[in-house]
Amino acid sequence: MDDSTGKRPYLRLTSTLPNVTRALGGEVRLKCEAAGAPLPISFTWLKNNAPLEKNRRTKVRNKEYFSKLIISDLDVLDSGYYLCSASNSAGTVNTTAVLRVGFLTLI
Repeated sequence: MDDSTGKRPYLRLTSTLPNVTRALGGEVRLKCEAAGAPLPISFTWLKNNAPLEKNRRTKVRNKEYFSKLIISDLDVLDSGYYLCSASNSAGTVNTTAVLRVGFLTLI
């Protein structure tokens, strides 16, 4: 079914989340990007299949076509599976990253 613009509704990821390893106390930025019509595209973040708890160290910045998750002062407990879900009237698409936080050893 076409929307009022005459375009067929669609939604797709324009990038996938990478798996990342970070040092204790560091920072990670994960960017979830999607393209679609009609707007708006809504973004949701989950950690280990549960809603992400935002706090002073965890921030989410949503824009029209992307969402950015920023976690600062990383702790081992921040390790896990992070899923970004993008949705509009055409459906939902997901991408997942594994975050590992720990002591990094220099070789």
